[in-house]
Amino acid sequence: MSEGKKQSFLLEYPLTFGVCFFLLLFYFLSFFIPESTLHTYFYSYPRNFNFVNWLLSTFIHANIFHLFWNVFFLFFLGRAVESKIGKSKWLLFYIAAGIVAGFSDSFVRGALQDETTPAIGASGSVAGIAVVAALVSPYTFPAFQKNIPFPTFLVAWLMIYSDVTNVFKPDRIAHWSHIGGYISVMIVAYFLSEKERKKLWNAFLMNLLFFVLSIILLFFIKNR
Repeated sequence: MSEGKKQSFLLEYPLTFGVCFFLLLFYFLSFFIPESTLHTYFYSYPRNFNFVNWLLSTFIHANIFHLFWNVFFLFFLGRAVESKIGKSKWLLFYIAAGIVAGFSDSFVRGALQDETTPAIGASGSVAGIAVVAALVSPYTFPAFQKNIPFPTFLVAWLMIYSDVTNVFKPDRIAHWSHIGGYISVMIVAYFLSEKERKKLWNAFLMNLLFFVLSIILLFFIKNR
């Protein structure tokens, strides 16, 4: 593949690329931010219901591996969303997912589990984008102005399954934040037009059908 093609692939969906690049850049810039400022504005603490912290906490990451996986999933799933619904709704779903994810984590881990460890990272926002990608581009992945067959819906459902089944495990993964990101899609959909809501609902039913069929197929393969 030529260098030109590589560049066009990266920049084909500029908003997705831009947000991914910003997260990478901010990771290194965060080293120069005073620790007191990070704790005050960029960490989302349980029981601390602060809109600013929920939003800013999506900018920073614990380590390079945490950052890599969030950017990796956002880059590929975000392209599918941007190609189908455009930049403005992409941003709407992404920001809303980050805020709802922050609220979910703060409420559950604070009020119900009495934890004190802060949450950081863009994974809640990525979770929201994953669900939208599964709804608007369930069977294809966009690249070079083409739709390549790919089970995007299965990626999203496996992410949901992993978070739901591991939600009470002490694995230092923000499962409640991810779950909040998934739920945020339903909240945002409420503010869309009736036609768009119906489209998303029909896509959800189709997703559910294919997910169930995939589970049944895996069951028969495993027990043949």
